[in-house]
Amino acid sequence: MSFPILRVLGGALLVLAGVVAYMGIFLGASALLLLVFGGGVVVVVAFLGHRPRPLDLATFVVGILALGAVSAGYAPGSQVVTYSATRAQLQSTAISLTVSASFGSVSVGLLNRSDFAYQVNFTRQGWISPISGPGSDSVTNSTVGGVFNLNVSSAWSAVTVLVGRGYPLDVTVSTGAGSIALVAPGSLALRSVSLHSSTGSVSAVIDSPNIRSLVLRADTGSVSLVAHRLGAAEQHVPITLSASTGSVSMNLGILSPDAVSITASTSLGSLSHSLSGFTVTQNTNNNLAATAGDTALAARSFTITATASLGSVDLTVGFVPA
Repeated sequence: MSFPILRVLGGALLVLAGVVAYMGIFLGASALLLLVFGGGVVVVVAFLGHRPRPLDLATFVVGILALGAVSAGYAPGSQVVTYSATRAQLQSTAISLTVSASFGSVSVGLLNRSDFAYQVNFTRQGWISPISGPGSDSVTNSTVGGVFNLNVSSAWSAVTVLVGRGYPLDVTVSTGAGSIALVAPGSLALRSVSLHSSTGSVSAVIDSPNIRSLVLRADTGSVSLVAHRLGAAEQHVPITLSASTGSVSMNLGILSPDAVSITASTSLGSLSHSLSGFTVTQNTNNNLAATAGDTALAARSFTITATASLGSVDLTVGFVPA
C-alpha cells in the first residue's frame, strides 16, 4: 500500500491553520499563494506516478482551504445570522420544525418570550465563510392546514432554534456530522420528535403529557433521553433509542396509569436497568423484556425499544403521578 502523502500533508495543514488562527498571523491577499502551492503539490505527486485516493485528496484540499482562509484574515470571531417571527406574524396554531445540517451542531429549545413565535440562529466561524459560500444556510416556511412548516437548512453553521410556548410542536432534526440537543420543558407542547445524527451525540430532555412518538438515533455517537413527566397521547406510542456505535441511556418518569412495554438489546456491550413497577419477562446480559400494565387494553401506552450494536444500554424507568 502506497504512503498517503496527501492525507498527511492535509492533516499538517489543518494543524498549521489552527496555530495560525490562534497566534493571529494574517497574510492578506498573499495567502492566495497557498493555492499555487497546493496545485504544485498535486502536479508533483501525479508526475511521480502516485495515485491518491479520494479521501487523501479531499483532506489535502480542505487543509489548503482552511490554512488559506485563516491566514487571509478570516479567523477572528464568528458570524451570527438570526431569523425570527412574532406571534402576530404567525397565523397558525401549530408548528412543524424540520432541521437539516451537514456539518455543525443543532440545538432546539424554548423561546422564553411571550411576543415571539420562533427564532433561528446560525453561528458560523469566520474562517468557514470563504469555504462555504453564500446560500449555505436557509430558512423557508409554508402553512398547510393550520400548521406552520418551518424548514431550516445549514451546510457549515451551528444551528439554534427556539420556539415559543404553547404551540403544538413536531420536531425532525438530522445532521451529517454534529451533535443534536433538544431541551423541551412542559410549556413546550411537543407532539412528535425524530432526531438522527450520522456522527455525533443525540440528547433530549423532555417533559410532555401528550407525546405521539420519540425516535433518537446515532450511527456513531451516544444517545440520551431524560423525561421527568412523560405521557402518551394514545395507544402504542413508540419511544425508540438506537446507536450503532455508542451508548444508549434512558431515564424516564412515566405518567401513571399509562401502560408500558420495554425491549432492549446490545450486540457487544453491557445492559443495565432499574425498573420500578415492571414485570421483567426476559433478562440476560444482552437482552431485556419487561411490561407494566396491559398495552393492548390501556387507552394510553408506550412501546419502548433501546438498542446498541457496539456499546452499552442503561435504562431507568418508573412511574410518577399524573
